[in-house]
Amino acid sequence: MRMIIEARLAKEGSDTGQDVERVLAVIERPDCSLADLGLTLAEGRALLAEAQAQLVSTQVDRWLSGQTHCQCCGEALSHKDHRSTVVRTVYGKVTLKSPRLWSCACQQTVRTPRHVVHPLSKALTSRTTPELKYLQAKWASQMAYRQATAMLKEVLPLEKGISFSGARNRIRTIGKQLDDDIERDIAKLPHSVADVRIRESRHVAAMSVDSAWLRHCDSQRGLGRHVNLIAGRATFTDSPPKFYAYVHREVPSAAARLDHFLSRNGVAANERVTVISDDAGEFEKTVQGSRLARGRILDWFHIAMQFNAAQRSLYGSKMMDALEREERESAETEITHAKFLVWHGKGRKAMERIKALDARLLTRTGYEYSTLSEHLRNIWYYLRNNSPTLVNYGARHRKGLPISSSIAESAVNQVVSHRMAKKRQMRWTDQGAHCLVQVRVAALNGELSPDRISALELAASRHSQSIGPASPNWHQAPHRKSRDMLAENWGA
Repeated sequence: MRMIIEARLAKEGSDTGQDVERVLAVIERPDCSLADLGLTLAEGRALLAEAQAQLVSTQVDRWLSGQTHCQCCGEALSHKDHRSTVVRTVYGKVTLKSPRLWSCACQQTVRTPRHVVHPLSKALTSRTTPELKYLQAKWASQMAYRQATAMLKEVLPLEKGISFSGARNRIRTIGKQLDDDIERDIAKLPHSVADVRIRESRHVAAMSVDSAWLRHCDSQRGLGRHVNLIAGRATFTDSPPKFYAYVHREVPSAAARLDHFLSRNGVAANERVTVISDDAGEFEKTVQGSRLARGRILDWFHIAMQFNAAQRSLYGSKMMDALEREERESAETEITHAKFLVWHGKGRKAMERIKALDARLLTRTGYEYSTLSEHLRNIWYYLRNNSPTLVNYGARHRKGLPISSSIAESAVNQVVSHRMAKKRQMRWTDQGAHCLVQVRVAALNGELSPDRISALELAASRHSQSIGPASPNWHQAPHRKSRDMLAENWGA
């Protein structure tokens, strides 16, 4: 059995007999056999590549037929020569003949002499289709660059069309464009509303933030041993959850990032959102500088971990084994009671109870060197340093309000750990990690598409035209903060 697949190219206004037929593929199978059922993957890739090449070539030829005359006077343009132009598509790399034409005499002046016109290069500003950019960015944000490239080559006719280094560069380019788009949106955020009643946002069910650390690839050069990544997640009452993430050193204002994320997801200027996080200092500064964050709540999970560590230290040491059973049970009961005092919003009483237990156990020989003493003091300092962020966790839990940053922990796992840390011996730069998480967050939120990539490229080109050419070595500043400081020092 032989199957011949042909492409029939019909000219506009022509009869069927004048159509041009081109053979795309010839498939042969032995008769009365089901050993090779249907198309193989290699045959399918070859068929798609050939069909794409024929379609792109025909489209370009039809378009070029309307570019051979002057747009002003209609005279035919003189032909100079041909060049080859390569276009990378989802279904393979296509090489096209691109003619070069002399400009028309009607446009020739003293200041603008006759020059060469390259219409195809002018029209195809990007030699890679948005769909291929989208696929590269999407899969490279979910798996290693080599694995993503190998997977795309396995299912699509892209043997020589893409490479893992190209995927890495694609991530950096799109991530930088997404980051610039966020910064432009931040500049357009409305100012805080004055003399307006502030209310809690009903659209946002919970908002939580957490941090992660990655190994820095330039740790030997004094740039820091780790990359600090901030990841957050918001759950909504009527829509799927959304993620946001960034590298702390790569953003000029963490509070502005939080405001942009909340504003983009439906939080009005007269609404406020409560953020749940651990005791990291950067989160407190972020919430204090935010216009849409009402306040920060200390995560109950980290509080419970402190008390559980103290209870476990009651067993397993010589000093604790020397205590009587009743005294050990009494100490465990005191720790449990202090824990539930914090649960009911009575942090000061819990601190007093922990301090009294510590003073009572000091009479025991060797207690000051025990792990229990260390854990009790850690609890006391932990509650004292975070006393403004302690709330009535029991009341919030009964009302169905969140009390834990577990949604942020899952955000760190999905955004950072699965792609950049767990079981992967990777080192990152601040800029590389920042660009990757921008693309990964956009993919997880369903905001990455070929149309979005085209819009980002258009916005980037308009922005570069509006600001003009960059000054020499301006891009070599370490990060945006350094560039701003450099501009202030030089009076820019």
